[in-house]
Amino acid sequence: MMLVLFMVLGVFVRCSAQVPEPVNQAVLRLTVVKDGDKILMRKTPYGWMTPAVYFKEPQSIQEVIDEMAGSYGVQISGIGLRGLFTYTFDFKPTTDMRQLYVANYVRGTLVSPSKNEEVYWMSMEEALGKLGATVPALKEMTKQILGKPDKVWGGAFRLFKVNGKMNSRVVEDFYPLAGM
Repeated sequence: MMLVLFMVLGVFVRCSAQVPEPVNQAVLRLTVVKDGDKILMRKTPYGWMTPAVYFKEPQSIQEVIDEMAGSYGVQISGIGLRGLFTYTFDFKPTTDMRQLYVANYVRGTLVSPSKNEEVYWMSMEEALGKLGATVPALKEMTKQILGKPDKVWGGAFRLFKVNGKMNSRVVEDFYPLAGM
């Protein structure tokens, strides 16, 4: 009887002492291009970014992208994967996989999917400047996939904070994963 009690107590102590492991995650980012020279941008509490979603529901990539575009009030076409990038961090023990897709605006009226963000169409130049001020790696990835759209690009970045501001450095320079 005493042995069973110690076994149960041991299992209880082991279970209560377990700390959840950090989770690696996939982020789908969508760059919507309008009239060949404007990008859908969103201003969030964290800064300027293109639309994105953490991929964690049991959905297909097509469903996630369609749902994301719909949440911004736009219909899109010509969706294409243009980049697979990794982020590692100085401030957390995880790795994020960033999947960057590009699509063309077809129609719709921009709406903000949340109270915490505003949405705008911006020239590519202005959008890249704002992305660089938020997360330099995001600017570089977006510039690469829009500037050289005939390939799917890979690369890796290390993110870190300097005085509370997000910064990044290249860990693996851009390389083609596939050609179109």
